[in-house]
Amino acid sequence: MSGRTEQLGRQLRRLRSNAADHDAKGCALALRRATHLARDLALEHAEADEPPAALAELATQGMIDAVLAERVGARIERAEEDDQETTIDSALDDGRDLDRFLRSIEHGALMPELPFLALTPTEMPHASSRAAVTISGRHIVVAERGHEGLVFVDDRPIGTPFELMAAPTSKPQVVHDPVGVTRIVWEPENLTIELAADFASASRA
Repeated sequence: MSGRTEQLGRQLRRLRSNAADHDAKGCALALRRATHLARDLALEHAEADEPPAALAELATQGMIDAVLAERVGARIERAEEDDQETTIDSALDDGRDLDRFLRSIEHGALMPELPFLALTPTEMPHASSRAAVTISGRHIVVAERGHEGLVFVDDRPIGTPFELMAAPTSKPQVVHDPVGVTRIVWEPENLTIELAADFASASRA
């Protein structure tokens, strides 16, 4: 997977964090950078040389649909306007489309639209050991306490606890399934975690 997907996820996360801080200028900057990355990703995954044609090509392939192609294309056009002001609410609206575009590119198929809200800081409960990875701009943590594991998305627990002697220490492999499931695989520890397409549930495979 292209490094641009990680960069796009990082900028979208920054947008949400800036929204929580009521930083409109920060939101505008993160949105502008995210838009440029989305444009580059569209060109990278299509044969066309211009964003509108590239997005239309991706829609024809079924990676996105025509509505999302039109919305992302409009966002790319607006990003070329130098003096346009961006409110936090409008930045989050545009970010929602770019977030869906990112996840669709990662999975190779149209993903559902998900809430795209300000990222309010929270404190994750204490854990004896933990492993973290960022996926689609979301911070995923597998935490172990008392030989029990639990998955957190942006510091919020999802799924049910499972047996885990210790959090993995190796580098994971991330596999995006076209149906929307994301698998995080730590081969040395023989641990696979499956995340649902909406990041609302997780389980040990």
